Amino acid sequence: MIEHILRFMTLGTVIVGMAAIYAALHTNNRRLGADIFLRYSDRVSDLRRRLPVAVFLERGAAGDLEITAEEHRAVHEIIHAIFELYELKVHGFFPAEIWKIREPDIERLLSLPVFQRELASLQARYARHPRLAAWLEKIRRQSEMA
Repeated sequence: MIEHILRFMTLGTVIVGMAAIYAALHTNNRRLGADIFLRYSDRVSDLRRRLPVAVFLERGAAGDLEITAEEHRAVHEIIHAIFELYELKVHGFFPAEIWKIREPDIERLLSLPVFQRELASLQARYARHPRLAAWLEKIRRQSEMA
């Protein structure tokens, strides 16, 4: 009888240990995903600060805005950082719930005239990424309708 109780307790301890390891891994993965997302968000924010305020205007003057080579580079770096972030989300490196927090802001940024102009010039570069291309096309269509 004592032997059965000890076996049951051992099995219970193993199960509790496995549950604790799973919970720790799950929590660590969420924390790591949030950290990755926040680092990319900081990177995009730093790059956005390099751009003139006129870039962030919805319509009108921003569409014909001439930007310097450094600002042009910053726009490309922002687009590429968003591409990397999108691919990390697609491949499960951070939870989709984290992405949903900033997705409307990212879509709004990419729908701005300066970004749409640059995305058009980069279209062939991202053609090998069909999910990204479809998402960017959706953003382009939404910005045209607005």
